[in-house]
Amino acid sequence: MRFLFVESSRSWGGQEYRTCLEVNWLNQHSHAAWLACDPASDVFARANELGTRAVPFRLRSRFSPLTSFRLWRFCRRYHIDVVKTFSSKAHWLTLPLFWLCYPVTRVRCITDPLRGRRAFVYRHGCSRILVDAPVIKRQLIADNGIAPAKIEVVGSAVDLARFRPDVQPAKLREELGIPASSEIIVNVGMIRPDKGQVLLVEAAALVLRERPDAHFVLVGEGTGLRKKGARVREAIARAGLAERVHMLGYRWDIPEIMAGADVVAIASLHTEASPIVLREALACGRPLVATRVGDVDEVIRDREHGLIVEPGNATDLARGILEMLNDRTLARRCADNGSQLARAEFSFDKMMQGKLRVDEEVASGRGERAPILPAAS
Repeated sequence: MRFLFVESSRSWGGQEYRTCLEVNWLNQHSHAAWLACDPASDVFARANELGTRAVPFRLRSRFSPLTSFRLWRFCRRYHIDVVKTFSSKAHWLTLPLFWLCYPVTRVRCITDPLRGRRAFVYRHGCSRILVDAPVIKRQLIADNGIAPAKIEVVGSAVDLARFRPDVQPAKLREELGIPASSEIIVNVGMIRPDKGQVLLVEAAALVLRERPDAHFVLVGEGTGLRKKGARVREAIARAGLAERVHMLGYRWDIPEIMAGADVVAIASLHTEASPIVLREALACGRPLVATRVGDVDEVIRDREHGLIVEPGNATDLARGILEMLNDRTLARRCADNGSQLARAEFSFDKMMQGKLRVDEEVASGRGERAPILPAAS
């Protein structure tokens, strides 16, 4: 099969990284896939670093007849079977392709409510909706009246060859000069309000009252010209934690960083439906504390694979981190169970086979297609 992935995001995060991995996987498994993204975006630069087959398209407006025409021309030239979109802007730009009877799959990975015109394109502008968590499907059915048969759930996955428990843990401590006697709490994710990094700084202050030698490591970059990253730095400075909270920016070596963590903390407040970092931490066999967002409490069981705390509550987050640091039996049990769960459920190959099944159905005409308009008389 032949695919065109259209990603209009200008920032780089977990979704964009996974999209590049999917394109690479397809090209390595007897399919052909391309990633259309804006040449001035972080996505285009990172995709090229990953060896992803990226093609430049100007994707800066929801309505651009010229861009839509160029996407259509690309699809005709390369005989594309399925177009896959990952954001509202990309979906609107590919709407003319759907009207011209190209199969279009809309991928959705967040739980923010759909309203107005955005809901319209889900109902009438795509062949199938592919979501990575049941919570999104329930929301689209209940809030937007979308037919259940139009929505497919394929859970997230990770590269189990990279994310594994036996990665050597010394690198992070050596890089930051953190002694072996100090605990390290790691948070990974694009820096933006819904990820809760400012809340994590508040929790860090509470943890450090009991564990003054602990260190917090934040991995990721801020969106919006890095302004959101600056806000986290300001929160760290206000709390006087510059020596204890380290911001590393974007990194490729996440498995090595996680290997050095005594606890991986997910502080998300909302929006995320299926945190990829949750699965990465489990695959690495790391003790985990995560807020109850998206499908977290459907993927893991509290106190069996990690600790689940309430979002938006710095005290509860700090309590969970301290319990995981203080109770090493609990931490080891959760880490071991999480690693076993990851090996059983989070295979990237398994995820891609599930998505290919949906793609084949859509390409064969079993997904919804827009009716062909009659020619003008």
